[in-house]
Amino acid sequence: MRISIIFLLLFLSFPHLAQARELQVAVGSHHERATQPAVGGKRSALAAFNEDLAREICRRISARCTVVFMTFGEILPGIEANKVALGFGNFLRTPAREKGVAFSDSIWRSSSRLVTTRAVAQRFATEKGSETRLDSLRQARVVGVPETQQYAYLQRLSSANGLTLINAKTYRDAFSLLREGQADFFLLPTLSGYLQLAQAEGAGLEFFGPPEVAHGLGGTVHIALPKTDEALRDAVNQAIAEARADGTYHRIVRRHFPFSLE
Repeated sequence: MRISIIFLLLFLSFPHLAQARELQVAVGSHHERATQPAVGGKRSALAAFNEDLAREICRRISARCTVVFMTFGEILPGIEANKVALGFGNFLRTPAREKGVAFSDSIWRSSSRLVTTRAVAQRFATEKGSETRLDSLRQARVVGVPETQQYAYLQRLSSANGLTLINAKTYRDAFSLLREGQADFFLLPTLSGYLQLAQAEGAGLEFFGPPEVAHGLGGTVHIALPKTDEALRDAVNQAIAEARADGTYHRIVRRHFPFSLE
């Protein structure tokens, strides 16, 4: 009896043990179709960063988290259906998305850029100038990944500018279309473009034109959460603030990137 009372007192002395939650956490995998981190089990730097940040947040909110890898288009529906509790898909905050999910405080800032092959870049630079902005691009085949802000803008721009919009389910598919000559440009977040161009498979590809932030193509990036769980959102925001304050966030960034995400 005395031993039971001691264990009860210890349990009550550490309330985080009583409040520990089982959470399913989705990490976006733009390059893969399946719920795998990458071919051969190797994660992209961005997926690895998101997973490390997710695990750090889970530790700080005393949650037992299971990380699953999903394509970008699967994460928000998964949160709305209560299949996952946290979504790390590099989401920009938009009114349309806020109808279905809530968002954390900012975790980094994003912009968008066009990527193309060197041959196409040289041709368009000769004809239209290397600093051609996206909204002045004409008569080109441009790839977009559905459900992204980049795709939404290309939909609005395509008819007015004579662009052919090509769908790609993943970033890997999009880059393949560029290499195979089936598309001229791919519009994607700048950070993802940098990471791709740094890889061996990025050989022969380069940025075209300046970074874009207008029209929903840039801004702060957030974690997606269920709209109905305010306590979870508050706990996650507190964890983000604490991780920034004690330097943990910046150590995680440096682990995966040679530059700041601010």
